[in-house]
Amino acid sequence: MAAPVTVVYVHVDLNDSIGALQIGSLFAIFIFGIVTMQMYLYYSTFWGDPWYYKVLVATVWLLEIGHTLGVSYEVYHATIILYGQPQLLTTFDALGSVTAIGGVITLLVQGFFAMRLYRVLPKPYSYIGIFCVFLSIIRCAAAIYLTSQAVSAANIEEYRDHMAWLITALLVVGAAVDVIIAVAMLYYLAKKRTQGLERIASVIDRLIAYTIRTGLLTSVAAVIMLICFKTMPQNLVWLALYTFLAKLYSNSLLSSLNSRQDMRDEISNNASSDRYSRAKTTRRGGGVDTIDNRSRIAYNPSQAISIEMKTTTETIQDMIDPTEIKSGLHTPPSPYQLASDQKV
Repeated sequence: MAAPVTVVYVHVDLNDSIGALQIGSLFAIFIFGIVTMQMYLYYSTFWGDPWYYKVLVATVWLLEIGHTLGVSYEVYHATIILYGQPQLLTTFDALGSVTAIGGVITLLVQGFFAMRLYRVLPKPYSYIGIFCVFLSIIRCAAAIYLTSQAVSAANIEEYRDHMAWLITALLVVGAAVDVIIAVAMLYYLAKKRTQGLERIASVIDRLIAYTIRTGLLTSVAAVIMLICFKTMPQNLVWLALYTFLAKLYSNSLLSSLNSRQDMRDEISNNASSDRYSRAKTTRRGGGVDTIDNRSRIAYNPSQAISIEMKTTTETIQDMIDPTEIKSGLHTPPSPYQLASDQKV
């Protein structure tokens, strides 16, 4: 007679490991959708941008596709292929591979903001941008090295214990670069606001708020991930956060490029309001017909941005787009200049 078979059930809690990865992957896919929408808005709105901006956006988006596929495959592998086999959940090769992709994305985005800093700050402060690029390159090299170690490690515990110092350094450097770029840009904008004209103060205020939001989001995410890595090394919450960290950088880049249209609209509106107030003041002050008629004849809406930009170029041209000064921003002299040269 055959001996009875004893079945032993072992409860394995996967909430803070595979469960955390699954939640992180959902956030990653959601943010990838936002990045894709931002990319579509960019190409449909700024088709006249320099070619290197277009290449940068396309490169970041293609890297994001690879990053998203790697994260999705790892979750599928852990939840479907290895379903019911928790003893095999020891390595995460796909997540290790996308570490390098995330490092390249971070380098491209931080390099973009750092070079913008280099162009707008006066020397020797402009070298802060070069320093940030140097740190970003080191961080990217560290990410690539971590990828090789993650793929070759026997298990996640070995990888975490041996590479803890480098993971910590990578997160600290990334957050430090974000903070340096944000603080330097805030200093520049705050200084220009005190020197600038009152009618562009609202534009600079928006740039300051945007700089805080973009720099703060990525640096806070890196700090939270570092805290989780140091305080909860036995689970995978820190790794779940890493699945969408790179996407926050991509989103900050694209939202920065797309926000230029709102800035231009506000400058145009400010210029139009300023022209109206000047014309109204002139009518009240005497010489009504002559000067006011000159303003009406010389003005046309397409030159509104030119009027404002000629008086505030030094303050905000690099903040809106450091390398792009469109022909519309360099139209012939403003209507007020033309009016002052005309004979009555």
